[in-house]
Amino acid sequence: MKENNKKEKIDYAESDKKALFKTIDAVFVRFASALRTAQIFKINNITYIKQVHLLFALIKNILRDENEAMFEFRESSLFFNTIRVKFDFLSYNYFKLLSNKFREKEIGTVGFDRRLEQEELAQFVYYFANVKVKEKNPFDDFEAKIKKKGIKHIYLEKIHPYDLAALKGEGEAKKSAKKVFFKSITHLKEAFEREKKEKRFRLKTTRRLVQSIVDHISQDESFMIGLTSIKNYDEYTLNHSTNVCILAICFGKRLGLEKEELLELGVSAFFHDIGKLEIPKKILDKKGKLSKKEREIMEKHTYKGVERLICLKELSFLPVRTLYVTLEHHLWANLSGYPRYWKKDHIDLYSKIVKMCDFFDSVTTKRPYRKNVFLNDEALNLMLEKSGTEFDPSLLKVFANMIGVYPIGTLVVFNTRELGIITESKSEVAFLLRPKVKLVTDRMGNKIDGKIVDLTEMDPETMEYKRTIVKSLDPRQYNIQISDYFLAQAQ
Repeated sequence: MKENNKKEKIDYAESDKKALFKTIDAVFVRFASALRTAQIFKINNITYIKQVHLLFALIKNILRDENEAMFEFRESSLFFNTIRVKFDFLSYNYFKLLSNKFREKEIGTVGFDRRLEQEELAQFVYYFANVKVKEKNPFDDFEAKIKKKGIKHIYLEKIHPYDLAALKGEGEAKKSAKKVFFKSITHLKEAFEREKKEKRFRLKTTRRLVQSIVDHISQDESFMIGLTSIKNYDEYTLNHSTNVCILAICFGKRLGLEKEELLELGVSAFFHDIGKLEIPKKILDKKGKLSKKEREIMEKHTYKGVERLICLKELSFLPVRTLYVTLEHHLWANLSGYPRYWKKDHIDLYSKIVKMCDFFDSVTTKRPYRKNVFLNDEALNLMLEKSGTEFDPSLLKVFANMIGVYPIGTLVVFNTRELGIITESKSEVAFLLRPKVKLVTDRMGNKIDGKIVDLTEMDPETMEYKRTIVKSLDPRQYNIQISDYFLAQAQ
């Protein structure tokens, strides 16, 4: 009888826990939806009012049941009532929107009092979404503005000093990210050389480096994606493997993978081309089309890679799924491609992720055997044409959302005749065509070290956007090296 009572208590606790997580997910989505709506509509618009009403009802219910309702932003994560908010690829844009708003206003906590009124909540959300704050002391500026509006039952706390230091030390963080990027290339080069000499390879070091990449992506994803514009033609495989590692981790983050899973995915992407150690350089760098025999040798790099990884002395530190990725990253979604399995009917998720990142970085890099180098947006369009055949359609949608309509590192021309480089894409649907850009020429075409501008900025007199993208350009025709602008940020 006691055993039955104990089981009932456990089941009840589990049921309670599931209900709580469901409520947290709901309030997270409602808050982000209200913010997004506030960016599009006026405060008295019926669509916005409906969103606020839904959020208000949910907060009131939580206050009644839990006696508290508060969002916290710390260590690059969002929490609600001390429980970390989890997200997947469907809600990643909501997470990014909320975390960006907390960051720009240096807010650590937003709490709601039991006496909260719907009108008060509507005012707060609208201001939280749209008000511009001073660069110096943005928290104090925002807090003063909402108090002036008579918002009394929503309280704010400043971001934790540790997280604030991370935000203030943006320049140092970029320097550190650049250091990790080049250290990863050097580490992989050493790994290849040690493998050739049959010396022990340090997998623990690999894991630490990939963990550093995961941490830097959590802090500044846009800058890390920007670093993948670095293309070293002489050390293609090393540079390419590091780029694919970064893109794969960014991709996995959007799919809601946990930190340990991101680490495993990153390590798998890092070693996906290790089998090319076995391929003669004259085949890897051959100009023009490979012969049938050369193609057969090239395709064996997937098997050779698995053989090398299995023989590592520190194999216990290698994620098992690294073997799948090394073997499968050239398999198509429709199971064509290579290697050809007997009765193969499933491709590992990590393999699908790495395949997309591998393809994207490959076709946007100059190679001896490829006449055309695709621009970032052209590469994405090419991938979309292969949806359902070469690439998994569901995952490709997430990848396309990550890369953006105008991918980070794309050179564009504005209606003002200025040129700029995309430095950060927007997750909000209403602003997909309005990313942040670094100005690199003036209206007369003179090269400048311009500022980074937000294309959502409007002229207060005309209430029209100050700049609008006309089209993307080929940086080679303008003698512009995209990677230089990202490296310059880390000086």
